Amino acid sequence: MRHTDDGFRKIVLLAMVTLTVVLVGCAKNDIKLTNQGNKNWQQLEISAGGRVFKIEQLGGGVTESIRFTSRAEDGGKITGTLEGKRYEAKFGYFTPNLPTQEHIILADDGTIEVVDPIQK
Repeated sequence: MRHTDDGFRKIVLLAMVTLTVVLVGCAKNDIKLTNQGNKNWQQLEISAGGRVFKIEQLGGGVTESIRFTSRAEDGGKITGTLEGKRYEAKFGYFTPNLPTQEHIILADDGTIEVVDPIQK
């Protein structure tokens, strides 16, 4: 009977390790972009967690979300064009092991505001 208990413990341990690896590996990041103005932002490029995302145009009053898993540890950066002028801002820190949420608000005057969604 002792042999069966050892086998069961090994199976439970293996299941716990597998579940931990799956949950840690599934850490999703969420970046929400909101154009609070009326003008169109163009050629938006968001880099975060070793990934790059491109949005050709974000119209006035539009919100888009980007959900992804990080491939690397790094800070985030957004660049975009408004009426022919290029704007840029840095935000957050991304790692494959932890989820990160960011809310970025774009304004008609070229302001890029990063809002902490937890404090909002």
